[in-house]
Amino acid sequence: MGREVDRVSPTRDPLATAVLMLFVGLIMVVLGAGAIQIVVVFAGVMMIVYGSSHISRGIRGNASTDLVIGILLAIVGLLLVVATGSMTQILIIVVGLFLMVLGILAIVGNLDSGGRRRTVALVVGIVMIVLGVLLVAYPGGTTDTFIRILGVVMVVAASLSVYTYAR
Repeated sequence: MGREVDRVSPTRDPLATAVLMLFVGLIMVVLGAGAIQIVVVFAGVMMIVYGSSHISRGIRGNASTDLVIGILLAIVGLLLVVATGSMTQILIIVVGLFLMVLGILAIVGNLDSGGRRRTVALVVGIVMIVLGVLLVAYPGGTTDTFIRILGVVMVVAASLSVYTYAR
């Protein structure tokens, strides 16, 4: 059974990754900002499971590193499950800051590129910075639109991946 699971693991199978991305993208398009709460709770549960596995390994093997990592993961996972609303707001702000940094890196990293590539990098960088600023400044008002756009992008990318895989 373990080998069958490994074969369809999203980390090892491009088709499984594309199908998972298609599924998550559709959820994001349909639910909008509500999808973030589902993702935060799911991530919290996964962190609790992974943390308890580390705790168990740490206790059985007397490994303090596994024990500490497991406890930290379990605490963060519990926070994600219990305080989903607060963690969602923090996550949105972190994503906004991340987008701003990526936008700056896209612009700075392509300053010495050719004309068309530099122009595309400049436009993409500016769009990412603007999206990041909007998410940080107005996390409640822009989240739904951002999540739906991200969902559409994921559905398109996943559909192209499935099509490429099927060819």
